[in-house]
Amino acid sequence: MHVLKTAAGLLAIVLLAGCTHSITLNPNIGPSANIARPVDLRVGLYIPEDVSQFVIDDRSDLDKYIFEIGESLESVITKSANRVFARVTILDAQPTGEVIEESALDLVMIPRVTAAMVTLDKEEGPFQDDARGNTAITVELMFYDAKMIQFTSVMASGIGIASERIGFFSRGQREYAASVESAVVNLSDDMVRQMYGNYDIRKMGEERE
Repeated sequence: MHVLKTAAGLLAIVLLAGCTHSITLNPNIGPSANIARPVDLRVGLYIPEDVSQFVIDDRSDLDKYIFEIGESLESVITKSANRVFARVTILDAQPTGEVIEESALDLVMIPRVTAAMVTLDKEEGPFQDDARGNTAITVELMFYDAKMIQFTSVMASGIGIASERIGFFSRGQREYAASVESAVVNLSDDMVRQMYGNYDIRKMGEERE
């Protein structure tokens, strides 16, 4: 009897604590925004580990949802840069003046996440519940010249709002991820617009023509 009471107590603690769900987003997200023609610049892109492994999380009821968005961020940053610039070289390590000179780069681009938030909620229905999510992500793209002196910076943001019906046998992982994925997609398009519309970047590209 004592064993049964102990087991029941442990089960109650687990239920009260809830579960943790890790969700990896689509790692192949890219921009849909179009531009007239790429800016004639050779850009080196270095993505730090804190960006490529970035996560955001929130709770809904007792469950915690962790969204591993690093791969998605890496994808949208890379694809957005390739859409805006004539040539993009991926750099595996923190760039130096020597690397920039050897690669004949005009600029080096290094992103950082400045803000990220996801708010999750569940709305109970008569037959099925709805998973509601509101996500906002802001990324700063820092550009450096051949001497690693800051040339300019670009801020890009993405907001995603979604409400998805939770399936009967689902814990809501994919449903809650809808707003996060939408925010990353919108972030990608805003990156293209902000980089392409940056005065300093456009001016340097025009000077090379």
